[in-house]
Amino acid sequence: MKKFLSLRGPILFLIGGLLLSSCKAKVDTHPVGELVPETDQFWEVVPQGSVIERIGINFGFTEGPALHPKGYLVFSDISGNTIYKWTGKKFVSLRDSSNNANGLLFMHGGELLACEQGSRSITWISSEGRVTTLVDSYKGRRLNSPNDLCRSSSGAIYFTDPPWGLPGLNDDPQKELPYSGVFMLVNGKTTLIDSTLSWPNGIALSPDEKYLYVANMEIIQVEEEEQYDVYWMRYTLNDNGRVVDRQVFFRAPDSSLPGGPDGMKVDQNGNLFVTGPGGILVLDSTGNHLGTISLPIPATNLAIGPGNREIFVTARSTIYRITLK
Repeated sequence: MKKFLSLRGPILFLIGGLLLSSCKAKVDTHPVGELVPETDQFWEVVPQGSVIERIGINFGFTEGPALHPKGYLVFSDISGNTIYKWTGKKFVSLRDSSNNANGLLFMHGGELLACEQGSRSITWISSEGRVTTLVDSYKGRRLNSPNDLCRSSSGAIYFTDPPWGLPGLNDDPQKELPYSGVFMLVNGKTTLIDSTLSWPNGIALSPDEKYLYVANMEIIQVEEEEQYDVYWMRYTLNDNGRVVDRQVFFRAPDSSLPGGPDGMKVDQNGNLFVTGPGGILVLDSTGNHLGTISLPIPATNLAIGPGNREIFVTARSTIYRITLK
């Protein structure tokens, strides 16, 4: 987990920029990875025979995969400062100078919401490319660096705001908020949901929108050594989308494995796919660990295709596709 922390700091952006300038992203498809069941129920979610392929390499640091209503994939290259589109055969730039965009989310009409670490804001990008800032502050103080977001059917936007995009992280002199918040944005009004999480990251809603899930980690001291408590919160929501209860939903069994609590998605049956130590951990709606999708490179986020037929995964310099048989 120390590697996870250091790679997300300022060194990441320098290394990522060098990688992108010296290597051109290209498709390189071949089977990789491993499916590791914890229970037989895992095969009901990720069927035996599912294929993991590497479809893109040599990016800087990929994040925020999202599927356009027409079905094509877009994702962020944070250190490359670009949002890419994958046509199914090649990668093309969808937006240069993306303000180090991280989490992405499409609206039903094809408009794109982006968490911009560089501008410390969430923006709305029209299909014609016009950019509008939706939120960049809370109670007069600039946000840290919005990381990931999800949206309810009623239009409420939930997002996390850790300091990963600030060069000095929590010690950065430009940091204005004294916490890393989880927020809700409704009709232009921003509401703080939780200010107690140390490093909130991935965020997702259950299919019935009764629950909001947030990935987090805490740095703890054990016998003069720093260790990491990696867990996922579940917030119970009322009919207005407000939080009425919160609890720890799942705790990583071994936080020393490569990878950290980053992006997540929930499938149409309520199963969670969370990027964490060891790969993509698959959980059922009650918090049981069904199994893990293990990848050669730690995953940062994922997007689930229509009908749960395929999963696209961003993993630092690499893009994977998992075809569910």
